[in-house]
Amino acid sequence: MDAATVIGCFRDRSILITGSTGFLGKLLVEKILRVQPDVRKLYLLVRSPDAASAQHRVLTEVRFAFSLTIESREDLDYE
Repeated sequence: MDAATVIGCFRDRSILITGSTGFLGKLLVEKILRVQPDVRKLYLLVRSPDAASAQHRVLTEVRFAFSLTIESREDLDYE
């Protein structure tokens, strides 16, 4: 399977990632944001006592770790 096939497979799809604040999860999020420009949505499942602390973990751990990749994607929206 070549790269074009993989990119086409995820076009206009939503992807759920568990463990997105862990080591492998962060790498996977970064790779998808960098290589898969046409993914519809990424859902990041984070274990946390409430929604506010989950959002804080994602913004501090994932966003900070790959700020250059994320900031280069002007089409991203954080909810």
